[in-house]
Amino acid sequence: MGLPNPDRTRVVLIGADEYQNFPGLPAVHNNLVRLAELFTSSHAGGLPAGHCVTARNPAARDDVLDAVYQAASEATNTLVVYFAGHGIRSPEGSLYLALGHSEPGRKFYKSVAFNDLRTGVLESVAPRKVVILDCCYSGAALEGYMGVPDEFADQTAIEGTYVMTASAATQAAMAPVGARFTAFTGELVKAISDGVPDVSGPLDMNSLYRHVSRELASKGMPVPLQRAGDQGHAIALFRNKWKQPWEEPTLATLREEWFRAIQEGLLSHVRDVSTLGKGRLRTDFGEPGLIGSLLIARIAVQLARGESTASIRDWLAASPFFTAPGPDGDELNELIIKVQFGFEYDGLATTVVVLDGLGLLPWSPESTDMLLIEYWAAQRGRTVPRTRVERELRELWDSTDVRVHAALSALPSSPLEAYPDLWERLKDEPDFRVGNAGAMSLGRLGGDRAWNRWMSTRPWSILKARHLVSLGGDLARCQAAQRALGRLLDQAPSGDEFRGVLERAAEIIREHLEHIALAVEGMSAIESELLRECSQDEHFQDGCLVTFQQHLLERHQSFTPFPEHATTHGTWGPLPWWSIALHDEREQRAAQELLARGGMRLAITAKSRDADELVITCQEPGPGPSRITARLHFHLRDAVHACELLLLARRQKVAVDFLSEHIDEWDDREVNLIGTLPIDLGGDLGATLADIATHALRRLMPGASGPDFHLEGVPSLERLLKSSRLPQICRHPR
Repeated sequence: MGLPNPDRTRVVLIGADEYQNFPGLPAVHNNLVRLAELFTSSHAGGLPAGHCVTARNPAARDDVLDAVYQAASEATNTLVVYFAGHGIRSPEGSLYLALGHSEPGRKFYKSVAFNDLRTGVLESVAPRKVVILDCCYSGAALEGYMGVPDEFADQTAIEGTYVMTASAATQAAMAPVGARFTAFTGELVKAISDGVPDVSGPLDMNSLYRHVSRELASKGMPVPLQRAGDQGHAIALFRNKWKQPWEEPTLATLREEWFRAIQEGLLSHVRDVSTLGKGRLRTDFGEPGLIGSLLIARIAVQLARGESTASIRDWLAASPFFTAPGPDGDELNELIIKVQFGFEYDGLATTVVVLDGLGLLPWSPESTDMLLIEYWAAQRGRTVPRTRVERELRELWDSTDVRVHAALSALPSSPLEAYPDLWERLKDEPDFRVGNAGAMSLGRLGGDRAWNRWMSTRPWSILKARHLVSLGGDLARCQAAQRALGRLLDQAPSGDEFRGVLERAAEIIREHLEHIALAVEGMSAIESELLRECSQDEHFQDGCLVTFQQHLLERHQSFTPFPEHATTHGTWGPLPWWSIALHDEREQRAAQELLARGGMRLAITAKSRDADELVITCQEPGPGPSRITARLHFHLRDAVHACELLLLARRQKVAVDFLSEHIDEWDDREVNLIGTLPIDLGGDLGATLADIATHALRRLMPGASGPDFHLEGVPSLERLLKSSRLPQICRHPR
């Protein structure tokens, strides 16, 4: 319901603050003045001044009723009548509004019978009628209180009208001594002046009532009652002036928002899947959104290892996370297929390299899985003992490393809760020179440059991981400030007055670096890695990988059997993936035995660092019984091959499909998957591949390796990738 028509609305404000036979109520005068201001304010009620009449300390009942009848006859849209003062009851329980000459328990003709006021209100043709009564009966004789009859709210019900009373049936309304307003009207005025949260549009009476009730109850005051007929609750008299107060969110709040965004990003891929729908996940292991996103991350990890749909389905079916009855096989298959689809087409990310700007790498689903596991363990530790967290890590999430258990279960649930504001600390320093010296060192003396350099080497967006941006920025600035202050202290004479200022500023910076170290120690390993300052080589590699991932995930290409039954390298989604061709039954049997044993070794061959070709040999260590050997050729003048090598080096592992060929009686060719073997590269081999790939890409893009890589190098690499052939998709469909 909209606001009243100002020209067709009338308001009568009646109040008695001076009494001969009752305690005085000086706050009532303030009630009338402030309500009149609000009704006539262009920002609140918006009524013309002449349409709001105030009757303070009326001499007789007729003065009150005449004012009400006059307003009722003029109002054709909305009529409002407000009374503040004492209320009394007749022997039969009728309500009377006490005036200055009223006497307790006698001469009721000197007071205003509410029934007469009610009749005057009902005679108005206005379809919207509001009566607000801040009064009570005289039974509570203590100074500062007003009584109220038990049946008061029921007496005041008027069809087509809204009525709000100051207190509940058996409570006393309160007019605190010395307060500016009476308790009830004070909260009413405050709600109208400041607005009410979570109310859109004008301030309707029901919302006003609920807010005032909550505020009074929270302060131990009597709560009001309301009655309404014919949509009276929806009558609105004032604009809602509420504005959400803006506060700089703490780093702890930003971190929680980051984890919620990660969960929402992962769950968006399975929005239509019933398996993770409402009520399908148990709540005793954690919040369903977190458990659901963990299951998605774990499915992605198993897909990246080459696990079959059947084995992933069996793992899900055996997990304890689902409510009974658990999902059936078809529902679990649908979930796995949805996760696989998301991984193939955007790496479970809506932007490349980061999950919607959140800092999660699509070529490492394991890092996302570990990040969420660490967060889950920290949150779980809020409600259960550490020993139970360690047991659940093993039983629920297949984590077997005791050291990892201890580390995860010891993580604080909110490591940034007590993180201080460095700039506020400097402002509060009694000696302003200390604050100035600290601010200068954090800014022009090196901090600004360090901040810009750190930000320029972030491969992830700053839009979502804002807690990492703030913390990393503080770290870069403080380290630079510490160096700058150290240089100044080296130059300052021992007896110099300003030396003490520099020493105090250096102490504050050192203390803040300790706070940063404590915060980083309490966060996940993935967050720590994202905060780490990158070398120039790493920055260049990150830029190349960002561009290559975008190239991979923009293509729409399905698996095709390898040409001429050859061993090939390529990708699947954002991952490196290889396939090894098996040519006869002996090789197939040998491959099956190798898959059961595991353990293949990689070796690289390149004539020199500037060679145009690199060969990776994949074979069983030593004179293994399988005798299976594969050689994969990478052309280093080909941008796609160079980026594949860099991706392989960054991921540090690759999945290899063993494939066999079958020609049926109609000469149709069929390629079958024997199995998949994940191979770890090892740190030394990974570092060598990263060096070779980086050198090859710099040869292809001379001059595009500096801080401005994202401006200059990305377009160059995009052109090179588009001119090269697409990498093959080597993962055989499961």
